[in-house]
Amino acid sequence: MRNLFFSSLLACVVLWSALVQGHAAEFVWTGGSSGTGDSWRQANNWNPSSSQGGPGTGDVAIFGSNGSAVSIGINFNDGRGLTNAVAAIVLTNGPDRTVSNRSPNSTGTLQLGGWQGVLLANRSAASVLTLQNGASSVMRIDLTTGGDIHVGAAAAGVVLGGPVFGHHGFVKTGAGWLRLTHSNSLAGTVVVSGGVLELASVTGHSLGSAAGVRLESGASAVLVAAQQLGAGVAIELAGGTLRGAGGASVVAETAGTLTLSASSTIDSGASAIRFADSSAVTWDASATLTITNWRGAAGGGLFFGTGGLTSTQLAQIYFADLGVHGAQLVGPDGELTPIPEAPVTAAAAALLAFIVWRERRRLGQWWRRSPAPRGGVPGPTNDTNHSADG
Repeated sequence: MRNLFFSSLLACVVLWSALVQGHAAEFVWTGGSSGTGDSWRQANNWNPSSSQGGPGTGDVAIFGSNGSAVSIGINFNDGRGLTNAVAAIVLTNGPDRTVSNRSPNSTGTLQLGGWQGVLLANRSAASVLTLQNGASSVMRIDLTTGGDIHVGAAAAGVVLGGPVFGHHGFVKTGAGWLRLTHSNSLAGTVVVSGGVLELASVTGHSLGSAAGVRLESGASAVLVAAQQLGAGVAIELAGGTLRGAGGASVVAETAGTLTLSASSTIDSGASAIRFADSSAVTWDASATLTITNWRGAAGGGLFFGTGGLTSTQLAQIYFADLGVHGAQLVGPDGELTPIPEAPVTAAAAALLAFIVWRERRRLGQWWRRSPAPRGGVPGPTNDTNHSADG
């Protein structure tokens, strides 16, 4: 009976939380105040205006076409602070908007608690929503729960320019792009179900503490700079594309194991990506891993260590630029390279088949005319130049 009571109480709490989250107060930006001060919590910058001064705990901040100020500052250390999570920040249309920490020389934390499963959303056609540090102060971005970062249009984007942390990861949805430009301590799994995730921290480690990254069909992750991942970050290719860095200079990258759960692509580019030994990881037997823009170790390359892939896994790899099916691991670092014999063997087989087809009638006639072999010693040949009596 006691367990039933607590179960019912827990169910009520969950239902109440869902109802509260589903009916969060929505504040629409109308402000003309400049971003030099605490414009976020000036009550007259929002509709509706409120005594708390803008979106607070559990509220949704919405930016559209109204309001001339595009840089919105938050002062986190003035005693009024945003000490609890805002539900979500949404950009619907209008110009680019930037939210930053305007605390004087003090770190502030912007907490995002999620609203109807969404942490951040950009629903504009081509605008950019940016959360970033201030000129002299850091703004940490705390994802207090899991949820979506949604960027609907391909030309639209979201930039997370401050350190991001949280234990739940997030899901990148929509056709647009999301850029991480800071070293982060984000745990959990990051799923890219659409669009592009750009890993662009100049100091690396944009997802170095995540448990894993899953790239789904039509989605991609780009290693813009070096060492964005880490040896503990498992990569799952579920129909998506992992892209290496651009340019001519080789940059180093480290990742965990590689799982292939649907046909996917690695565009190796200028990144020298060193995966963990993945020979014990189960790959979908019907899936193909396509390698594009392969330049070999001199231009980047892919490495799994000696024995880091099984012969079955190696047979599932296709080098699209060379038209070669099948791979091998060579050298002490287990560099992934195409099987060198594959194109030679295929060409020889094709040439032989062509010759046989072209000469099929002549070969058939020769075969029919060939005398059957006889046993014994052949008899003497006739000599027409001598008489029988010598």
